[in-house]
Amino acid sequence: MLLVAVALSLPLATGCAAAKTVVFGDEFEFHCPQPAAPGLAIAVGARANSPTPALSPEIRKLVVSTTEGCGTITAVRVDGRPAVVDALTFRTGAKTEQNFQIDKRAFFDRVDGLPAKAKAAAPEANVLQALSLAADAAGRGGTVVLIDSGVQTTAPLDFRKNDLPSRRPAAVADALRRQKLLPDLSGRKVLLAGLGYTASPQEPLDDKNKAFLVDLWRQIVTSAGAAEVILDESPNTGGAAVTSPAVGVVRFPVAEIQLACDTLSVLPDDGAVGFVPDQAEFRDPAAARRTLGKLAGFLGGNPAARVLIKGYVAHYGAGDLSQRRADRVERELSALGARNAITAKGMGWGPYPSVSAPPDKRWDQKNRQVTIEVSCD
Repeated sequence: MLLVAVALSLPLATGCAAAKTVVFGDEFEFHCPQPAAPGLAIAVGARANSPTPALSPEIRKLVVSTTEGCGTITAVRVDGRPAVVDALTFRTGAKTEQNFQIDKRAFFDRVDGLPAKAKAAAPEANVLQALSLAADAAGRGGTVVLIDSGVQTTAPLDFRKNDLPSRRPAAVADALRRQKLLPDLSGRKVLLAGLGYTASPQEPLDDKNKAFLVDLWRQIVTSAGAAEVILDESPNTGGAAVTSPAVGVVRFPVAEIQLACDTLSVLPDDGAVGFVPDQAEFRDPAAARRTLGKLAGFLGGNPAARVLIKGYVAHYGAGDLSQRRADRVERELSALGARNAITAKGMGWGPYPSVSAPPDKRWDQKNRQVTIEVSCD
């Protein structure tokens, strides 16, 4: 199986003393490093509305290093009442190399079985609580892995309430921090996998809403003190591991403009507010005016609201095009009567897959966009 193949081809764990094998004639001994490798805790969303979780190659590497360093691998169930379902530490009394490899393969098989053991037992999904349990299990210096769609349906982050999927991720994370509702991830590395991929009856999410979930959980774990945040972008479009207990369906916004405080609107280039190629002029000025007019009307009724407009373009080396496009949206809002504090920023290439990634035509169309953030005191 893939996990075993990866395990046998990778070096021993780093960040701790190396495990040692000693061979004297026919004698073989395996000695765990002292201290043992930091813990690895995997929060597994094997639940309704989220695809069957899988251990990606990146996660398998973490499993291998933790195993060979004799660290503990803990599985946490992501459902309405998250719980630790198992904790495994590699041990062997093998006296031959062959038996040692047999024991190691058997251990990896047990790790492969963790997602099945973590199948949901309670209705709904509480991702925040699962992260808190995983953080405790991993310990400082350890690694927390979340494999889940990221769609929570329990307090304090029930996406079905308070129009949460339309809110600015930074504002949501800040509210959780101020209310002391974040897990303690201080000193932990966090890997996020599967975010934004859903299973029936939850509808598939478009790129805008996937990006919202990724940004939201990245903001949350960063605000919670994570030492490092890694995004595993491996797609998962499979069906759910279970269909019950039930998880409520969340309605994600489809409108281009969000008319509320602390919201983020994404205006893709193939929508109403699109631009002539390589220019900062609207492709359909009348359509852009109608769309932006809705926002201008909202801002007129909320004079204290602040607006941040960010322009993005498809390719590196586009000069100041992203700034000119952001400025064009700002001018249109002003012409439509908005007198609020409005800031326009050209962000250049991005944000998919990240602002520092190398050019790739696969991301061009996604990166042709303008975003509008509305903040209120």
